[in-house]
Amino acid sequence: MPDQQVIDQAVTIFGKIIKETDRATGITKRLSNFAKPNKLFHLAEVDVEHELGEVVAILEHELKLGNIQLINNLPKDYPHILADKKQLQEVIFNIVRNAAQAIQGEGRIEIRGERNGTRAKLTIADSGHGIPSDKIDKIFNPFFTTKDPGKGTGLGLFIVKQIVERNEGSIDVRSEVGKGTEFTLTFRLAPAAVAREAAHA
Repeated sequence: MPDQQVIDQAVTIFGKIIKETDRATGITKRLSNFAKPNKLFHLAEVDVEHELGEVVAILEHELKLGNIQLINNLPKDYPHILADKKQLQEVIFNIVRNAAQAIQGEGRIEIRGERNGTRAKLTIADSGHGIPSDKIDKIFNPFFTTKDPGKGTGLGLFIVKQIVERNEGSIDVRSEVGKGTEFTLTFRLAPAAVAREAAHA
Protein backbone atom coordinates (compact mmCIF):
# COMPACT_ATOMS: atom_id res chain seq x y z
CA MET A 1 0.00 0.00 0.00
CA PRO A 2 1.40 3.43 -0.89
CA ASP A 3 1.97 5.71 2.07
CA GLN A 4 -0.12 8.80 2.66
CA GLN A 5 2.64 11.18 1.55
CA VAL A 6 2.76 9.62 -1.93
CA ILE A 7 -1.04 9.78 -2.18
CA ASP A 8 -1.04 13.45 -1.14
CA GLN A 9 1.66 14.27 -3.70
CA ALA A 10 -0.29 12.48 -6.44
CA VAL A 11 -3.47 14.37 -5.53
CA THR A 12 -1.55 17.68 -5.62
CA ILE A 13 0.00 16.89 -9.01
CA PHE A 14 -3.33 15.84 -10.54
CA GLY A 15 -4.95 18.97 -9.13
CA LYS A 16 -2.32 21.12 -10.87
CA ILE A 17 -2.78 19.18 -14.12
CA ILE A 18 -6.55 19.75 -14.02
CA LYS A 19 -6.07 23.45 -13.25
CA GLU A 20 -3.60 23.94 -16.13
CA THR A 21 -5.84 21.95 -18.48
CA ASP A 22 -8.79 24.19 -17.61
CA ARG A 23 -6.60 27.27 -18.15
CA ALA A 24 -5.41 25.98 -21.52
CA THR A 25 -8.99 25.18 -22.53
CA GLY A 26 -10.05 28.72 -21.65
CA ILE A 27 -7.22 30.22 -23.69
CA THR A 28 -8.00 27.96 -26.64
CA LYS A 29 -11.64 28.99 -26.53
CA ARG A 30 -10.71 32.68 -26.46
CA LEU A 31 -8.25 32.23 -29.32
CA SER A 32 -10.92 30.43 -31.33
CA ASN A 33 -13.40 33.24 -30.78
CA PHE A 34 -10.74 35.84 -31.52
CA ALA A 35 -9.71 34.15 -34.77
CA LYS A 36 -13.23 33.79 -36.15
CA PRO A 37 -13.73 36.20 -39.04
CA ASN A 38 -16.11 39.01 -38.21
CA LYS A 39 -18.26 39.26 -41.32
CA LEU A 40 -20.60 41.87 -39.91
CA PHE A 41 -19.15 45.20 -38.88
CA HIS A 42 -21.34 46.44 -36.06
CA LEU A 43 -20.86 49.59 -34.00
CA ALA A 44 -22.39 49.04 -30.58
CA GLU A 45 -21.86 49.73 -26.89
CA VAL A 46 -18.62 48.11 -25.76
CA ASP A 47 -17.23 47.57 -22.26
CA VAL A 48 -13.50 48.20 -22.79
CA GLU A 49 -12.58 46.68 -19.42
CA HIS A 50 -14.15 43.35 -20.43
CA GLU A 51 -12.56 43.27 -23.89
CA LEU A 52 -9.18 44.15 -22.42
CA GLY A 53 -9.55 41.21 -20.04
CA GLU A 54 -10.27 38.87 -22.96
CA VAL A 55 -7.12 39.97 -24.77
CA VAL A 56 -4.91 39.84 -21.67
CA ALA A 57 -6.09 36.28 -20.97
CA ILE A 58 -4.71 35.28 -24.38
CA LEU A 59 -1.39 37.10 -23.94
CA GLU A 60 -0.93 36.44 -20.22
CA HIS A 61 1.43 33.47 -20.63
CA GLU A 62 3.56 35.28 -23.21
CA LEU A 63 3.87 38.32 -20.94
CA LYS A 64 4.88 36.16 -17.96
CA LEU A 65 7.55 34.38 -20.00
CA GLY A 66 8.98 37.77 -20.94
CA ASN A 67 8.88 39.03 -17.32
CA ILE A 68 6.56 41.81 -18.44
CA GLN A 69 4.14 43.27 -15.94
CA LEU A 70 0.81 44.49 -17.27
CA ILE A 71 -0.67 47.24 -15.13
CA ASN A 72 -4.36 47.96 -15.62
CA ASN A 73 -5.07 51.51 -14.45
CA LEU A 74 -8.41 51.94 -16.19
CA PRO A 75 -10.65 53.90 -13.81
CA LYS A 76 -13.62 52.07 -12.30
CA ASP A 77 -16.03 54.49 -13.98
CA TYR A 78 -14.41 54.25 -17.42
CA PRO A 79 -17.30 54.79 -19.86
CA HIS A 80 -18.53 52.33 -22.46
CA ILE A 81 -17.54 53.30 -26.00
CA LEU A 82 -19.04 52.96 -29.46
CA ALA A 83 -17.08 50.36 -31.44
CA ASP A 84 -17.12 46.94 -33.04
CA LYS A 85 -16.24 44.54 -30.21
CA LYS A 86 -14.17 42.09 -32.27
CA GLN A 87 -12.26 44.86 -33.98
CA LEU A 88 -11.52 46.57 -30.67
CA GLN A 89 -10.08 43.29 -29.40
CA GLU A 90 -7.87 43.08 -32.50
CA VAL A 91 -6.57 46.62 -31.96
CA ILE A 92 -5.75 46.05 -28.28
CA PHE A 93 -4.17 42.67 -29.05
CA ASN A 94 -1.86 44.10 -31.70
CA ILE A 95 -0.74 47.09 -29.65
CA VAL A 96 -0.13 45.12 -26.45
CA ARG A 97 1.74 42.38 -28.33
CA ASN A 98 3.86 44.97 -30.18
CA ALA A 99 4.60 46.61 -26.83
CA ALA A 100 5.73 43.28 -25.37
CA GLN A 101 8.02 42.65 -28.34
CA ALA A 102 9.57 46.11 -27.94
CA ILE A 103 10.67 45.37 -24.37
CA GLN A 104 14.15 43.97 -23.86
CA GLY A 105 14.22 41.88 -20.68
CA GLU A 106 11.94 42.85 -17.81
CA GLY A 107 9.48 45.66 -18.35
CA ARG A 108 5.95 46.88 -18.00
CA ILE A 109 2.92 47.76 -20.06
CA GLU A 110 0.44 50.19 -18.52
CA ILE A 111 -3.18 50.65 -19.57
CA ARG A 112 -4.78 53.99 -18.71
CA GLY A 113 -8.06 55.61 -19.61
CA GLU A 114 -9.91 58.88 -19.23
CA ARG A 115 -13.02 60.61 -20.43
CA ASN A 116 -12.65 63.69 -22.57
CA GLY A 117 -16.05 65.29 -23.14
CA THR A 118 -18.04 63.05 -25.48
CA ARG A 119 -15.07 60.81 -26.17
CA ALA A 120 -12.96 58.34 -24.21
CA LYS A 121 -9.20 57.91 -24.37
CA LEU A 122 -7.45 54.56 -23.97
CA THR A 123 -3.67 54.72 -23.54
CA ILE A 124 -1.29 51.76 -23.81
CA ALA A 125 2.24 52.66 -22.70
CA ASP A 126 5.31 50.43 -22.60
CA SER A 127 8.84 50.64 -21.21
CA GLY A 128 10.37 49.33 -24.44
CA HIS A 129 13.24 50.62 -26.54
CA GLY A 130 11.19 53.42 -28.11
CA ILE A 131 10.97 54.64 -31.69
CA PRO A 132 13.50 57.08 -33.20
CA SER A 133 12.07 60.51 -34.02
CA ASP A 134 12.89 60.13 -37.71
CA LYS A 135 10.71 57.00 -37.88
CA ILE A 136 7.76 57.95 -35.70
CA ASP A 137 5.82 59.49 -38.60
CA LYS A 138 6.22 56.34 -40.69
CA ILE A 139 5.02 53.62 -38.33
CA PHE A 140 1.46 53.62 -39.70
CA ASN A 141 2.66 53.32 -43.30
CA PRO A 142 2.11 49.92 -44.93
CA PHE A 143 5.16 47.62 -44.93
CA PHE A 144 7.18 49.90 -42.64
CA THR A 145 8.58 48.18 -39.54
CA THR A 146 11.12 49.01 -36.84
CA LYS A 147 11.64 45.30 -36.09
CA ASP A 148 14.66 43.30 -37.20
CA PRO A 149 14.56 41.83 -40.72
CA GLY A 150 12.23 38.84 -40.90
CA LYS A 151 10.45 39.67 -37.64
CA GLY A 152 7.74 41.99 -38.88
CA THR A 153 5.58 42.54 -41.94
CA GLY A 154 5.02 46.25 -41.38
CA LEU A 155 1.27 45.76 -41.64
CA GLY A 156 0.27 45.49 -37.96
CA LEU A 157 0.06 49.17 -37.10
CA PHE A 158 -1.18 50.08 -40.57
CA ILE A 159 -4.15 47.72 -40.05
CA VAL A 160 -4.65 48.98 -36.49
CA LYS A 161 -4.98 52.56 -37.75
CA GLN A 162 -7.46 51.52 -40.45
CA ILE A 163 -9.58 49.66 -37.89
CA VAL A 164 -9.55 52.53 -35.40
CA GLU A 165 -10.63 55.03 -38.05
CA ARG A 166 -13.33 52.66 -39.31
CA ASN A 167 -14.66 52.66 -35.75
CA GLU A 168 -14.84 56.47 -35.88
CA GLY A 169 -11.83 56.80 -33.62
CA SER A 170 -8.31 58.17 -33.80
CA ILE A 171 -4.86 56.95 -32.78
CA ASP A 172 -1.83 58.95 -31.69
CA VAL A 173 1.67 57.88 -30.68
CA ARG A 174 4.42 59.39 -28.57
CA SER A 175 7.79 57.77 -28.11
CA GLU A 176 11.25 58.37 -26.71
CA VAL A 177 14.23 56.16 -27.47
CA GLY A 178 15.32 54.25 -24.39
CA LYS A 179 12.18 55.11 -22.43
CA GLY A 180 9.23 53.61 -24.30
CA THR A 181 6.21 54.24 -26.47
CA GLU A 182 2.67 55.38 -25.75
CA PHE A 183 -0.33 54.80 -28.01
CA THR A 184 -3.51 56.73 -27.31
CA LEU A 185 -6.79 55.57 -28.84
CA THR A 186 -9.80 57.89 -28.80
CA PHE A 187 -13.36 56.68 -29.38
CA ARG A 188 -16.86 58.12 -29.17
CA LEU A 189 -18.83 57.37 -26.04
CA ALA A 190 -21.70 54.94 -26.52
CA PRO A 191 -24.96 56.95 -26.72
CA ALA A 192 -26.74 54.41 -24.51
CA ALA A 193 -24.09 54.81 -21.83
CA VAL A 194 -24.38 58.60 -21.98
CA ALA A 195 -28.17 58.35 -21.72
CA ARG A 196 -27.93 56.11 -18.64
CA GLU A 197 -25.48 58.51 -17.08
CA ALA A 198 -27.76 61.48 -17.73
CA ALA A 199 -30.74 59.61 -16.26
CA HIS A 200 -28.85 59.05 -13.01
CA ALA A 201 -27.42 62.56 -12.80
